Amino acid sequence: MKTTLDDYKLSPAELPGIVGWIAFLETFGSGMPVISDATREFFVKIISVSDNFSRMTNPSYRWMIKSMFTSLNSITNNQQISLASQYMDFCNRNDISLAPNDSEYESVSIGMPFTFTSYWVTFLDGYGYRWGRRDDPGLYQVTEYHKELNIPHVDEDRYNAISALVSSWKPTPSNEFIVAQTTTGSQANKTPAAAAKKLIDDWATKNNMPAKVIIDFEANQRLKMNDLLKSTAAFNGDVYFFILHLLIGLCTGTAADKGLALSIVKEITSSVEYENEIFINQLIYLSLMYLGDPKGAYKYNNGQRQAALRDLLGVMKTTDDASIAIKASINTNLDILNADPSYPMQDMYNPDKGFNIRFTDTLAALEDGRKAIAAKLPK
Repeated sequence: MKTTLDDYKLSPAELPGIVGWIAFLETFGSGMPVISDATREFFVKIISVSDNFSRMTNPSYRWMIKSMFTSLNSITNNQQISLASQYMDFCNRNDISLAPNDSEYESVSIGMPFTFTSYWVTFLDGYGYRWGRRDDPGLYQVTEYHKELNIPHVDEDRYNAISALVSSWKPTPSNEFIVAQTTTGSQANKTPAAAAKKLIDDWATKNNMPAKVIIDFEANQRLKMNDLLKSTAAFNGDVYFFILHLLIGLCTGTAADKGLALSIVKEITSSVEYENEIFINQLIYLSLMYLGDPKGAYKYNNGQRQAALRDLLGVMKTTDDASIAIKASINTNLDILNADPSYPMQDMYNPDKGFNIRFTDTLAALEDGRKAIAAKLPK
């Protein structure tokens, strides 16, 4: 995709969503340990990805994330498996009493009557608490409502396909994908969840899921990083703050991705103030100045600057060499921020250098470092 420098600007409002996306990669990246029930968890977690996506304005992240959903939508029966996965999760998380038949009934839990038709319809439509007595309709009203089904709304075609399935499967879903509801006495057993698990696992094995769509995304993430490194444009603080987040995501990918990340973080990147420094240290130093700039977009105080670093540190599960270097740099800067509330607006190690001079020097050092990294990339 053709980009401008503005395409890399991350707004304060979307930053939590970007960190949430990194957390998703820290679970499902191809370089991460495979988790139990990975496909079910994938379809459950992409709901929060979709919620974050709706709040993102950054074109580059939106393009990369949407590419994963486009890849997903190309796989046969992905919409059906998505519903089965969410239903399995619903079955596992809830222990809702069922009547011996599917007709609507009322039962009492912690003093509040419920009305349900079936597990499946409850999953689709949610439920409400009702307070009061049947003989007093004025007090018998819905006071709280829980909607269980949330359809990810990133790829429009996929959203519409799942919406159509929901309409056609209400009140009775396809028994090819959702096992018939069963009961033991008045309690739901775990047959729906168990049957869904086998169906999901078989589909995942056949389609190499979720690895396939993650690998497709990672190809675009790698392409984005390579394009940035090789760009002849003069970068600003917006772009380097974007690169910091992209770099952390890169560490969750393939061995080649981790190798690229390591070559970036370890590149010698000297500035006037900090000679023989490595790229990651200069990158975080610039990012903190960028966040604290009173004339910039963030205007973060010391506590907010610390929180921004802790948010990144909090989602990083990776243990490769590049990640170790990134974490070490973050922790060092947190120590300095804790000791000096004015850092890096003022720098105790360079007390004679003003903010603007240090920002300009650090930016120039990163530009030189980026060119050196690009020169070593395969042609």
